[in-house]
Amino acid sequence: MAKDDLKNGEEGVKTPKVSETKLSAQIAARWAALDADASYWMQMWQILATYCMPRKSYILNQQYGPNFDRETQLFDTTAVRACQIQAAGIMSYVNDADSNWVQLTAPEQIEEADGVKEYYAECSKIILQELARSNFYAVVHEAYLDRSAFGTCAMFVDKTDDFNLLFRTFDVGTFRVSENNEGYVDTLFVKREMTVRQVVQEYGLSNVSEKTRKTYELQDGKGLEEKLDVVWAIYPREEKDRTKGKVDGPNKSIASVHIELGTKKLLRNSGFDEQPAFVSRFLKWQQSPYGWSSAWVAVPDAKQLNFLQKQMDALAELAAFPRLLLPSGMTDEPDLTAGGITYYDESNPNAVPKEWATQGRYDIGMERIKEKQQHIEDAFNVPLFQMFAQEDMQAGGQGQITATQVRAMESEKLTMLSPTYARLTTEFLIPIIKRVYGILSRAGMMPTPPKELIQQNPKGEEYIPEPKVIFNNKMSIAVSTRSVDAIDPIIQGTLAVCQVTGDMSPMDNFDMDQIARRKALTTGADPEFLRDPKDIAGIRQNRSQQQQQMAQMQQQAHQANIAQQLGSVKPDSPLAPALQKGVQQAVQQ
Repeated sequence: MAKDDLKNGEEGVKTPKVSETKLSAQIAARWAALDADASYWMQMWQILATYCMPRKSYILNQQYGPNFDRETQLFDTTAVRACQIQAAGIMSYVNDADSNWVQLTAPEQIEEADGVKEYYAECSKIILQELARSNFYAVVHEAYLDRSAFGTCAMFVDKTDDFNLLFRTFDVGTFRVSENNEGYVDTLFVKREMTVRQVVQEYGLSNVSEKTRKTYELQDGKGLEEKLDVVWAIYPREEKDRTKGKVDGPNKSIASVHIELGTKKLLRNSGFDEQPAFVSRFLKWQQSPYGWSSAWVAVPDAKQLNFLQKQMDALAELAAFPRLLLPSGMTDEPDLTAGGITYYDESNPNAVPKEWATQGRYDIGMERIKEKQQHIEDAFNVPLFQMFAQEDMQAGGQGQITATQVRAMESEKLTMLSPTYARLTTEFLIPIIKRVYGILSRAGMMPTPPKELIQQNPKGEEYIPEPKVIFNNKMSIAVSTRSVDAIDPIIQGTLAVCQVTGDMSPMDNFDMDQIARRKALTTGADPEFLRDPKDIAGIRQNRSQQQQQMAQMQQQAHQANIAQQLGSVKPDSPLAPALQKGVQQAVQQ
């Protein structure tokens, strides 16, 4: 790992309020407690990885070199592919790099004036640009793979020296977590196995333990590659451990502490301005801080499927190379090669070699395999993420179904993921976006905030409140589309009644402006395409004035036409009174 991967954004001093010995002992004790709580999970993660993500199936025993032992024991990869499809599908529906999937808006206590709206629109644009420039999309996909397979993933967000965003995930099994009183994970402990040389490079020779320093300085150089365990702890710092008035690393609200686990030597005591580490659970497992995933449902079927495929391979091998019954008096071995010739005694029909017990029901085995594969794919929601490639998208063989039907099907299936999507946004994506906003703001990469955003706390200190994060991705659109689409049949039914009765007043119950705007936004239209309500009011006022002017012009033309007709009629003509009366009525109108 590069030196800056973990240190950027942190700030440390040599004289923290808490003694180094006490702090390092506290971190070591907390790690031991969290590690003990996770012992059962380590066993389960190993099983889940074996069948769903073999490349990470070295949780209980690390393996750094190539090894195909576990892969060769896997006879069916349905669960592996299904896990990959779900992770890719969630990323496509939530973090599509080609769309404006996230945007910032004003917090509820701030009036969204023109300057405020423009400020957050520009901030949203910058955030999406910086995410695209960084390694975010590659790393978040890895996080979704962990989330689908293990139910828990952890991501770290920071910046480089050049103020580029930096993201990384931690492998399941290397980190331990703890929740706060509200059920959100706010504590992350990570254990890293590092060589002595790496520890000295990362923390400096003067900061490592005496034992590590002596090992590093061995003349033969053998100690450089000796392995050490380093624990990195990120957690909310208690007020009692902070010096009032100081904002340096050891006094920041989020602690970042590194220790040598074996010697309990404090390597670095620093901190962050806001939480830089985020943990997401697919679904929560009872009172545990760790998560439950689709793989927990799929693994029983994956185990049976693995056994079935192994047996089917044996059956196929038996069919290709059958067992033989040979007469006891047969002196020559039968020739089993293609075109081979075997001689037998014609006078003894029983001397002919025969196949024996090779009639297994391959078809029944294949049916069972397909059934298990379908169970696994259903557990990982594969039919949802591959729905556009399925043959059932053909409407009874009569051609493609309509876009409205496709959207309805997609919305219905996506809402099944709404519980885990809600957890993904609240405990993972929204905090990450706010962290990115904070990093970019401090780096001077955001526009100058308008005066309407600047608030004062009870102490009279000025601050800018956290923005509100909203999503315009396929998942949020599908969830909100269902409520919007529900109004369509109601409006159509009301309109039909109005047409029959000739009374359009029942349509006054519907705010068509709000319905139109909501439908546009929930179906994925860019908000910039919609006019501001003030502009709409101005357009309608101009239209009304134009209509009034047109009516006046038509009335004047009508009056002039009547006057012309009246001028051509003699005063004593019988038509004169009628034309005069028509002119008076036109003027009154």
